[in-house]
Amino acid sequence: MKKLMCTVIILLILAACTDKKKPKVLYDDNGEKVATSKDSAKILMADLPIYIDSTEFLVHPIGELRLYEKDKLYSGRSSWSSNSFYISDYNNYTFTGALHNLQFEKLGSNKLVALTQENIRIESAQFLHELYKTTGKQLFIYKIIDADTNADGILDYTDIKSLYVSRIDGSGFKKLNTNGHELIDFKIMNNIHRLYFRTISDKNKDGVFDEKDSLQYHYLNLIDDDLKVTTYFPV
Repeated sequence: MKKLMCTVIILLILAACTDKKKPKVLYDDNGEKVATSKDSAKILMADLPIYIDSTEFLVHPIGELRLYEKDKLYSGRSSWSSNSFYISDYNNYTFTGALHNLQFEKLGSNKLVALTQENIRIESAQFLHELYKTTGKQLFIYKIIDADTNADGILDYTDIKSLYVSRIDGSGFKKLNTNGHELIDFKIMNNIHRLYFRTISDKNKDGVFDEKDSLQYHYLNLIDDDLKVTTYFPV
């Protein structure tokens, strides 16, 4: 009976440890975010380009070719293979994946223009086609990981996500939320040409985003040339 009770207690302790949220942000003893070097891709490749319907632009998604060790040959060398050469998905004017960059090509130019020179991960890139149809504005909205906020040496889904915007040719690429604030969600309201989004800041600097932290509310007027973010206070 004692052995059974001990086993139950150990399992409960392990479960409690497992349920504890891992920090998305690491701080030093002075409360400053830990500075880390970003990871870098070993082998980059491009998917075949996608034509953005009724525009003058092709988009080339750039991502990492992931190789996996298959079998060791008798010579001691290893053979390598990849499960897939596809690095992105495209549906409803939206690219998704863990992309490192996008290259934009205007038809007839034979010239590729990179979105950025920074080391980032693009979770999604959405061309605002409804906005284009009604106003002629050609914009992309991005969900991006731009910093190794949990200091594990890798840019991935465990780090803070941010919201970015650019024109269809990649120019005007800029961040919309404040550094260190986590993007919760965003919503495009085509009838009034606005993009609304919510963020959360780690107010108590415990490295975890939860009910103890502070929510912020913002909107972007998509037809304004300066694309200035406005903060509002619904609660």
